[in-house]
Parts: sequence; structure tokens; C-alpha cells
Amino acid sequence: MPDKTTPLFLVVTIYPKIDKLAEAEAQLHRMRAASQQEEGCDFMHLVEGSDDDTWVMIEKFASRAAWDVHMASEHNQRGNRELEPLLRQPSDLNLFHEKLPG
Repeated sequence: MPDKTTPLFLVVTIYPKIDKLAEAEAQLHRMRAASQQEEGCDFMHLVEGSDDDTWVMIEKFASRAAWDVHMASEHNQRGNRELEPLLRQPSDLNLFHEKLPG
């Protein structure tokens, strides 16, 4: 059973407003740049598929505790407030832990 020290993977599906794509992308890249400076952030990538209006942020944090620190950070709180009006619906957040043998 995962605990607060097990690496944490996140898949965040993001739904930007069609008329705010450029603003939403710029905001997400600002948030990503700040987050990647955090000690517990192993990686964070904004990716897109063939559907231009739905994006995915794929993230890995060293632990749930590191992600909790990230979520409480001032830059993340402010960034999410600034991102919210650029979205057509709230993002979907899914948390995962590595499936280890045994």
C-alpha cells in the first residue's frame, strides 16, 4: 500500500476555453516552470493529442508529501486562481502509484 514517501504520478486533463487557448497555454507553462523548481517535482510535461482543445499535464512527484507541499505553495495557489477563468470546465485529476512486482 502506497504511503506519503512513495513516488506519486499525476495525470491532469485540462479543458481550456477555445477562445482562451493561448492564454491558458501561457499560464500552464508559467505554472510548470515554477513547479519544476520545487525539490520534490521530478517532472511535469504539458502534452496534447490530436484534439487541440483538451490537454494533459503528466507529472511525477517524489512523494505524496512533496505533492502536498506543491499544492499548498503560493505560486500554485495563485496559478490555479489565474487559470480557472481560462477553462471551460474544471480539470480532471488522477493520482497513481507505481505498480511494483510482488
